[in-house]
Amino acid sequence: MEPSFLRHFDFAGKTACVTGAASGIGRATAALLASLGAVVHAADRDAAGLESLAAEGSAFRPIVFDQANRESVENLARVVGPVDILVNNAGILLYQPLIDLAWEDLERVIATDLTGAIGLTRSIGAGMVARRTGVIVHTGSQLTFNGAEFRSVYAAAKAGISQFIKTAALEWGPHGVRVNCIAPGRTLTPINRHLLSDPEQYAEAIKRIPLGRFGEPEDIAQAIVFLASDASAYVTGQTLVVDGGWVLP
Repeated sequence: MEPSFLRHFDFAGKTACVTGAASGIGRATAALLASLGAVVHAADRDAAGLESLAAEGSAFRPIVFDQANRESVENLARVVGPVDILVNNAGILLYQPLIDLAWEDLERVIATDLTGAIGLTRSIGAGMVARRTGVIVHTGSQLTFNGAEFRSVYAAAKAGISQFIKTAALEWGPHGVRVNCIAPGRTLTPINRHLLSDPEQYAEAIKRIPLGRFGEPEDIAQAIVFLASDASAYVTGQTLVVDGGWVLP
């Protein structure tokens, strides 16, 4: 590979904020960005997970944060200050039949997966717009494109993110800020590992994936870093599906 291309993945001197960084896709993304030279503000509700991440290197700046809480979102934006990259990855999954859905659970998922993500983008993105530079990558879901039983609110919130990033990209593109989204497929992370522990469900899910395996957090992290890098400097307002082909059938 030409050195002129590889330089796009040199993040030395860059500052990133990664939410949901204590585990799964967020942790893999934070680790990859740090390995490429970035200073990483790692935000999550899981204080112990953040502590273990911070022990892995001096590039990490752990911050306990709850994306469902407006004050916590606004405080995170204040604490991290100017950043070059925001990876808006924090999210929760509710696996429940629609008819049994409690109003409180609906509000909790929407507050975390949609409202809080939009609010953090607004708060951190405002500084990017003022400086006329910055990259934002959201973590969406393959369920933006396909239905899945018992995940109605999660799917709706993630579909909302894919629509939101289009408008943000249109508004902020003229100010030098790119906004994109990753739509992961079934990935072996704490948020959904329990759904794949049932042998029958596991076998059925594998049938749907042409590449014949579930994703690893690193598979998704590499795609996020691509969108955060200058290698994708002409890409904005897009949702990149990384799912082993699950949405194709």
